[in-house]
Amino acid sequence: MIAARKKGDSRLLGILRLLWSEIGYLAIDKEASDEEVMKLFKKEAKKRKDSIAIYQKVGDKARKEQEEYELEIILKYLPEEMSEEEIVRVVEEVVKGTNKRGGPLVGEVMKRLKGQADGQIVAKIVNQKYGN
Repeated sequence: MIAARKKGDSRLLGILRLLWSEIGYLAIDKEASDEEVMKLFKKEAKKRKDSIAIYQKVGDKARKEQEEYELEIILKYLPEEMSEEEIVRVVEEVVKGTNKRGGPLVGEVMKRLKGQADGQIVAKIVNQKYGN
């Protein structure tokens, strides 16, 4: 935040202040763990992705670009997500070990991945290969 302020980058400073504020709200009652902060950042990234899709539909280019910029900044603070091939391997391991299918399989895979993959991608892979 200090570097953004010194450079006069109000756009960057705005998103960093928002994230700092959200972390502050998260930590009001207790100290926020790294895992909780990562969940918060993923939630904020999802909000931006949803907003981008909406602004794309309504043709609001300026707002879409702002949301894309904010998403880019948020993603810099998140660990890289697993590839689809890696997710497929985990899904196959879980199937071999549990014989679960459909929704319960998605839940079990998400527990094992601990936020390293997008739930929608996991659900898509499970439904394609091991649907209900």
